[in-house]
Amino acid sequence: MNTQAVVAALAIVILVSGSTSISSLFVSYRAQWGISSADIAIVFSVYVGSLLPTLVFFGGLAERFGRRRVVTAGVVAMAAGMAILTAAHGLGWLIAARLFQGVAIGLAAGALTAALSESYRGKLPIGNVLQAVAAVALFTGPVISAIAFNLGGGIHLSYVPQFVLVLALFALVPFLAERVTNPVTAQPVDQPFSPAAVRGALRFALPVAFVSWAGLSLFLSLVPAFLANTLHATNPLVGAAAVVAAQLASLTVAFALRNIAPERAGIGGAVVSIAGLVLLVIGTTMISWPFVILATLLVGGGCGLASAASFGIAGRIGRGHRALVFSRWYIAAYAGYSIPALAIGLIAAHTSFAFAFSVVTAALAAIVAALPALRSGQNRHLVAELNFMACAA
Repeated sequence: MNTQAVVAALAIVILVSGSTSISSLFVSYRAQWGISSADIAIVFSVYVGSLLPTLVFFGGLAERFGRRRVVTAGVVAMAAGMAILTAAHGLGWLIAARLFQGVAIGLAAGALTAALSESYRGKLPIGNVLQAVAAVALFTGPVISAIAFNLGGGIHLSYVPQFVLVLALFALVPFLAERVTNPVTAQPVDQPFSPAAVRGALRFALPVAFVSWAGLSLFLSLVPAFLANTLHATNPLVGAAAVVAAQLASLTVAFALRNIAPERAGIGGAVVSIAGLVLLVIGTTMISWPFVILATLLVGGGCGLASAASFGIAGRIGRGHRALVFSRWYIAAYAGYSIPALAIGLIAAHTSFAFAFSVVTAALAAIVAALPALRSGQNRHLVAELNFMACAA
């Protein structure tokens, strides 16, 4: 990869890992501060509650003001969030930090992903590259904070390594690739697809992103707690290990099957991730380690394959306005990351966790069942658009 692509990839890893660094320390907050599972759910939902509106209302700012300015604003917000975490002394501090972190990712994610997508030059499909960067970002934060905790950082200094990395981003932002435009018209050099073709493609890619990130979220909501309970573990590395295992499976499958057409990979990966969630419920209910391990591989691999496919489709269809398209992609992904987990919490409050998990998994399976029809619609719009461009040329 060239310098601009490397800078964009590093920026994504550092920012996203900063937002996930808190996840491995929840067990420590519970032990030292006595915060409940409900409190942890609030901290999690606040993050998504600021991230999604930022993506919806400000995801296209990079198209107007430039990627470097928008990313800089995101880095400032993330630095503020990390600073608050290092000084946190109660639930309110955690909530404030997560608000800033949600705004940071909401501002910067689309712009950085677009910059990486356009500046990348390599043999691997861009969807697989983007998924690999996202996977590394998701597990790096929990691992760094868990290691720092075990080295004596406690619940405050464990965030310092990540905080330093975020501050270092200010020196890297000037090297980010801005959108390539015609100097005369100030319009993108890429010829954009028509709105109908973009909508047709996103009608398939966004549900795939929703399901794949939902699978990851439900895995993380169940497995780290299961490990902590069965192993009676309070070490943050236990939960971090579950995150690493799922993301390594994601990376392995995404690269091994990189030559599969994104439309086929999106459906296949989504089906495998749903099968993994079903097996996960069975394994944790029966306390069967072989089932839990196999479920980890299925959920991680399936989610990675589906996410890479939807990344690739968004990158292909977003030419001319990739920052905006990727912002829409992240809305679907983070909605999948949050809404199913929230639904489980609400249903479980009146029934049981196993029943709630089963209901949400069934709802995700229904979305997967509709994907073949959505794929047909996508192909129809895209083929018509490509034929039109060929005739025009």
